[in-house]
Amino acid sequence: MTAPIENRIPRLAIVAGFSSQPLAEEIAAEFGSKVVSVTRRQFNDKEIQTTIEENVRGLEVVVIASASGDPNKQEKEARLLMRAANRAGAKKVTLVLPYLWNGRSDDIWDERNSPALIDTIETLRDHCQSVVIADPHNAGLTREKFLDRGSPVKNCTIVHFAFPFAIQLKDLIDSGIISKEGLLFSHADAGSTKRISRSFRACLYNILGFPDRNADQDDWAQGLKDRDKKTGKIKIKGFSAEVAGRDVVIFEDLIAAGGTACDLAALLKAMGARSIILFATTGLFSTDIKKGESLNASVERINQSQLDGVFITDTYNHSLTDPEIYTAIGSSPIIHVIRTAPYLASIIRALLIEVGESMDTDRNSVSAILKGVHPDQLLDNQKIAFPVSCKAGSPLLALKASHAQLAD
Repeated sequence: MTAPIENRIPRLAIVAGFSSQPLAEEIAAEFGSKVVSVTRRQFNDKEIQTTIEENVRGLEVVVIASASGDPNKQEKEARLLMRAANRAGAKKVTLVLPYLWNGRSDDIWDERNSPALIDTIETLRDHCQSVVIADPHNAGLTREKFLDRGSPVKNCTIVHFAFPFAIQLKDLIDSGIISKEGLLFSHADAGSTKRISRSFRACLYNILGFPDRNADQDDWAQGLKDRDKKTGKIKIKGFSAEVAGRDVVIFEDLIAAGGTACDLAALLKAMGARSIILFATTGLFSTDIKKGESLNASVERINQSQLDGVFITDTYNHSLTDPEIYTAIGSSPIIHVIRTAPYLASIIRALLIEVGESMDTDRNSVSAILKGVHPDQLLDNQKIAFPVSCKAGSPLLALKASHAQLAD
């Protein structure tokens, strides 16, 4: 008799970084497990100490650590947690990074600057044998540095969220909010073309039913903008396609202050776009307190913009570090949060599953999950991604009403 899939997963010990506790608990629940108890202390001089309070000897330890709150503190904590797991006799340590610290510091702007991303990776990789990274800003450099010669990391999995995003788009289409025929997929800018991979496009086309679209061909429209190398300030210049009457869907890795997205939405609406929907993995919603902005200024900016809907993931959670921002996101009629625990758990399961002779070819394939063709994704009742409902007051509901009036 073939053993159930659940029985082929080694016993896991899931350890959460401070700001990733809600996500870690949901991922643990997907495995019928729980998060290992951790004691955290911060001394009067701000130094931190972490202690894993349960036995993890001989277990597959999965450390889930994100950067919401104080990224420098959370990065240090992640290293301490991995060190503790290794010292306690873990069989292997897998580091899951829902948001990678210093991901945007991937370039040297002048000879006296140092790319913090490389420094971060070099300090993390010594303490784990496998790493899973959610939608890093520079996937190529990130993978390269984690797998450098001499690094103990043997597997670096870069995860995009095309499947949860496609499930959300399908729900919007099925609900009559947007039309499949009117969809225009787009990059936020030229830099996004590196992050929107072949498997990202293939997943969208597979799930939404575009058999004639070629995933090998990047024919998406994109925003045209300039970035000041000294200040980083971005100016929107235009858009590369005709958008009149179209439902424009933009994909990004993150929303920082939201200004660029709001400016682009204003331009597209002025060009006649029917709707603007933004999907972004990470919602930072950062603000400049020095300029007198309120803590919720980025969320308020989006609420007052021409964006009809913003869908972010729960990989960056403000609930424990910035409750005011967390509340503002929850109250926003524009911003919606997609749960990712089932999807990320499927990635972890595929990486750790013990391969049997009778196993389906794609059962342990991460590539199949990313392309939307894994056996668990082909079922009508697939359980690894769920759409969220539009909030009360959402402009998307007004779009649905206009569709209904046209139908009548």
